[in-house]
Amino acid sequence: MEFYANLPMPLAGNPADWAREREAEGWHGICASDHLWVGQTVYPHVFVVLATMAAATTRIRLTSSFANNLFRSPVEFAQASLTLNMLSGGRFEPGLGAGWMGQEMVATGRVFPDGPTRVSMYREALTIVRDLLRTGTCRFKGEHYSVDITDPPMACVMDPPPDLIGSASGPRALREITPLVDRLEITASGRALRGGALDMAVYASITEDEVRDAVARARAVREDVPIGTYIMIAAGDDPKVRGMETALGDNFFSRFVGRPENVAQALLDLEGLGFDRIQLTPVSPGSLTSVGPYLKLR
Repeated sequence: MEFYANLPMPLAGNPADWAREREAEGWHGICASDHLWVGQTVYPHVFVVLATMAAATTRIRLTSSFANNLFRSPVEFAQASLTLNMLSGGRFEPGLGAGWMGQEMVATGRVFPDGPTRVSMYREALTIVRDLLRTGTCRFKGEHYSVDITDPPMACVMDPPPDLIGSASGPRALREITPLVDRLEITASGRALRGGALDMAVYASITEDEVRDAVARARAVREDVPIGTYIMIAAGDDPKVRGMETALGDNFFSRFVGRPENVAQALLDLEGLGFDRIQLTPVSPGSLTSVGPYLKLR
């Protein structure tokens, strides 16, 4: 079981210092999210942050959680990923997502496509990125993208290429995305994101059976695909954590809020659902440091 720590926002201090602390604690990997803002929380550029963290560390792996396909061309994403993988000594795993935050797109003068269109764009983008990561070349003409990169190929291609990670939740996305990636992250909260924002009422209604069903659907497409998921945690005994426990009630995600040892055990139990990697985003200060010792990171 692997555990990746996601850079918390707002961040107090330098991402380089945060990355060094996680490496010293023994986390298997670190990651950064790709947003302009979520609500009142603002984010720095994902690849600038990842490059900073890569330069500050020597062993820990890094990934984008997840680069937003709606923000940039899949060719630019591939170029940034190839460059970061080379400069980090092969430690970067590119994670590309379909994009889900509607307000970011509208506020920056762009169209936020409907769900089926986002999946179609995402499928084409992953096809392009996969070829570019492996060979630096790609010829592709689809409904949303047209690429002809052959001579010269893109720079910084390495052998072996970095693993491409994709994210999916609904039946169609699981069916179409799973064959294209080296690793799949099941978005357990996917039903709560479909309207273009995080719906906390829907989030609080998600059940373990839904998560099991998503894993089974992915395995039906490709039995050997490594599967992870993304979990928001709040560990501690302060009023904020107790308030979150009350708000979530008794659902799949409520088990990841509470005393550090209980949160850690709930994370370890996810292996029984078929997961071999968990990305953790702390939503209360100190959660990563308090949970880490119970996760048997070393």
